Amino acid sequence: MNGKWNFGLKLFLGMALLPALGLGQQAMVDSLLGRLGVKGLSVEEKLEVYDALVFSHWEHDAQKGIPYGHKGIALAKEHGNDKWLAALYSHTAMGFYMLTQYDSAHYYQDLAFGPAGALEERTHLANAHMNKGSIYKMQTLYPQALEEYFKALGLFEQQGHKKGKGMALQNISTVYLFLRNHDQALKYLTLAEDIAIELDDMENLGSVLVAMTNIYRQTDLPKAIEHAARAVEIFQKMGNMYGESLALSVLGRCYQEDGQLNLAGTHTEKGLEIAKQVGYPNLVGQLYVNLSNVRFSQGRYQESEVLAELAKEQDTANIEIRHNVLYNHIRNNMHLGNLKQAEGYVDEYFESVQQFASSEYQSTLSQLEAKYGAEKQEIQIGALKKERSLYLWLGITAALILLIALAYAFLRYRFAVNKRKLAEKENQRMAQEQHLVAVQAALDGEAAERKRLAKDLHDGLGSMLSLVKFNLPQVNGDAVLEEMDVSRFQKAMGMLDDSIQELRRVAHHMMPETLIRHGLKVSLSDFCAAIPMASFHYFGNEARLSGKLEIMVYRCIHELVNNTLKHAKASKINVQLIQEEHRISFTVQDDGIGFDQQTVTEGMGLRNIRQRVATFQGKMDIYSSELGTETHVELELDEDGRND
Repeated sequence: MNGKWNFGLKLFLGMALLPALGLGQQAMVDSLLGRLGVKGLSVEEKLEVYDALVFSHWEHDAQKGIPYGHKGIALAKEHGNDKWLAALYSHTAMGFYMLTQYDSAHYYQDLAFGPAGALEERTHLANAHMNKGSIYKMQTLYPQALEEYFKALGLFEQQGHKKGKGMALQNISTVYLFLRNHDQALKYLTLAEDIAIELDDMENLGSVLVAMTNIYRQTDLPKAIEHAARAVEIFQKMGNMYGESLALSVLGRCYQEDGQLNLAGTHTEKGLEIAKQVGYPNLVGQLYVNLSNVRFSQGRYQESEVLAELAKEQDTANIEIRHNVLYNHIRNNMHLGNLKQAEGYVDEYFESVQQFASSEYQSTLSQLEAKYGAEKQEIQIGALKKERSLYLWLGITAALILLIALAYAFLRYRFAVNKRKLAEKENQRMAQEQHLVAVQAALDGEAAERKRLAKDLHDGLGSMLSLVKFNLPQVNGDAVLEEMDVSRFQKAMGMLDDSIQELRRVAHHMMPETLIRHGLKVSLSDFCAAIPMASFHYFGNEARLSGKLEIMVYRCIHELVNNTLKHAKASKINVQLIQEEHRISFTVQDDGIGFDQQTVTEGMGLRNIRQRVATFQGKMDIYSSELGTETHVELELDEDGRND
């Protein structure tokens, strides 16, 4: 026992001191391989070395560490060592994670749950949930990521594991940051910072500072720069190349937003060089994008375009990187005069945003519901098996003991049933709460992204097209053109006008300005007025509702009218909205061909509408016949009439 303890301590100290002594990652690997060759090494010691060989390659060459994970897994299986089997599955999964091979990462991480769950000490299970959440996070599957991180947080709290709790809090805050819910993100980051300071955990403190920088960038740039610079210093002292590269990336973005473009370029380039040494494609891709943004701000459009292409080659699975790359392609090609290429990138951008905002989140949330149902069924089956076993044992006892046992069993059974029902109700309540939080977060993120895109398109791309239109007649004024060239010029001007109008129409429908400024009555009146067969009727008071509720109502009516135009073959569409003090309802009615509700499956559009209505605890009914279709939605308002 003492020998094993001494070996574990030496291994830990050796790995901690190697970077400080300047021996480097290869020296660490050579030392571990040398240890494997020592005769008389116990199975426990071999497993510990194999595990160290896996994660020692993460920052430099994760692909080389994976075969050691396979060897350790085989050895742990052979000797039935669940502790190291769980650790090796998880660390091998994280090797694939560093290579952005997320399907393989999910496969190995799922295998870790079996042995981790069999251990009495729950830290390995908590780590498994944490790793699973990180894989989901990098795939931008934020509801699933939150679910896994909250499971990890609960297990760490049960174990009194403060370091793990701090890491879980930090990961939860990162997801809320991606969803642009800065209040929630700052709440969890503050808790994580307190734990890191209490434990003198500099690595987690550096990560917390990086995350806080992304929040303060919105409100206090000097404070953001101070946090990012402090994080860079912490990671440099620790020799953590991944953390240093990430902190330099964030610091460069702060300097760019502060207008200090030379400093922004210097820090971003330095972070990129370190990231290339680490070999983590997702981080390299993000730094290429950041440097592309800096070069665009410096007016170096051709360099910005080349850097955007390099970012695309590194990682296209991350939706944030993909959107930034496409946006830079649009801006650069507009400035370089490549209008046809810019138009193609605009179409690709819209297609990507629509796919991200609708289908992805709804499908993942449906999978969560199915998963919860399966877990509850397994729990009930397990409980019934235990009860049957107990009854069988009682049946072979003597008559007197049987009567006493049956009475005891009956009371115990009633108590277990009541307890199980209470537990099931609590599980259902928590599942519903978590489901609604995830859906609301997704809807908030979608609304914020729509608003930002509408503003960027209207103010950025729209202004550029208008400037092109303004300058083209001046070019024509002094030039002598043949009749055919004049005709082409006029056709080009007409196409440019059509492009500007279409751009404004798209930007308006993504986030209508009239909805933000004047509310539902005006925005829906404008929307219906643009459709010849549609009429709009508004009844009740005109008090403004919460922004989230107004957007939800507008999107639902917009989708219902579009469904009618596509499928109903109607000649008339009637839209009616009634707003009372504590209730709001709306109806969309048409005189189309209708559909058989018993045989026709609802499409993605109607399922999305039901999801939105359910988020606000509303009720939706559809009535359809040969005479047409009517969809009616009712929502209860809070006492203040807003329903936030």
